Amino acid sequence: METTLKSAPVWIVPEGPGVASVAVLGSAASHSLREAGHPSPVKRAIPGGTTREYRIPNLARACQVLRLFASSDDPLSSSAVARQLKMPRTTVLRILHTLAAERLLRRRGFDFAASPELHTGLRSIADTALCAAAVPVLNEISQLTGETACLALLAGDKVAVVETCDSPYAPRAGSGVSAPMDLHCAAFGKVFLALGPRACLGTVLAGAPLQARTPRTLTTAEALAAECSRIVRQGYALDNEEYEEGVRGLAAPVWGSGSVLAAAIGVLASAATLTEQRASDVAPLVVQAAKKLTATLAQQTSR
Repeated sequence: METTLKSAPVWIVPEGPGVASVAVLGSAASHSLREAGHPSPVKRAIPGGTTREYRIPNLARACQVLRLFASSDDPLSSSAVARQLKMPRTTVLRILHTLAAERLLRRRGFDFAASPELHTGLRSIADTALCAAAVPVLNEISQLTGETACLALLAGDKVAVVETCDSPYAPRAGSGVSAPMDLHCAAFGKVFLALGPRACLGTVLAGAPLQARTPRTLTTAEALAAECSRIVRQGYALDNEEYEEGVRGLAAPVWGSGSVLAAAIGVLASAATLTEQRASDVAPLVVQAAKKLTATLAQQTSR
């Protein structure tokens, strides 16, 4: 009795990150299929494989727009979105109106804003991704400086440390880093005052004279405004025992989608080990770490 064996299906997996090319059927068998009039093997991707041919450009742009709204507390016009994301305004306008029609954004005259629920959800997702990307950078800066490295986010009218890598040589400096810190006297907070939304600085300055946590705390509007100008010029902020006596901090800005200030990264250390002279030597390392994390976030956004 003669048995006819059916040919096995041909699987050609597209090459891509984490995917190897696999041909289950040999070239001779493939030739036989063609001779018999069968169509050419169809490319199929195994689960988990990703290739650029499956990327939908306009959907990717819409995701960028949503990330921008997640990082912004203020309504944005189509022109502002186009400028910050470097997209054609007509493309942005179509995306914004589509998202508004799907009730993912709300229209406010000529501006758009995320709904409170969506904003909270998007911000949570963005913050989680940011913290995950920051961990290796925090480990690196902690090893390079020997100090505790921290990532901080804006939390209302304060700043909160959300990720830390403790010093490999000493206990964590600063007893209050687990609690939200005042913007005007913590290095991480000063980054947001100097480089964040202007309204944030205006609100703080309007409350002057500010609370003095230590004898070194800057409490007048004039002193804080001058400090913010200095931060803009040099690219990092210094907490010179202003939040807690005996503790110095350095922080630099981390930029997110659309050049929006996403976080501050830096170090906290004992003033005895992080002297004012050594702080000037450590500052470039902190700035470099911030740039590295910024670049990582940019790569994630462009995927």
